[in-house]
Amino acid sequence: MAACSTWTYKGISSSVFRSLQAVGRKQGFTIPNAASGKFTISVAGMNVGFQYGWDTKAQVLLLQCENKPMLLGCSTIKSFADKIIAESGGKIG
Repeated sequence: MAACSTWTYKGISSSVFRSLQAVGRKQGFTIPNAASGKFTISVAGMNVGFQYGWDTKAQVLLLQCENKPMLLGCSTIKSFADKIIAESGGKIG
């Protein structure tokens, strides 16, 4: 069962996806080089797991937080994800 609802991001072209991967590497996590997959982010010693699906034709990314510490709210995690998406050139919602 997912820890948070699915978030939708638009305008995720190949170059935006590559930028997301680069931002991830700078932050210490790896987004797989695939249209769908899973990755984990470690923040202040807490692990947050995600799964994603990227529709390359529609340029839509669906991101879902699968597991998180109880103390970390979904809105906090989403704001972190929104910031990375926006920095990479994608659009929220």
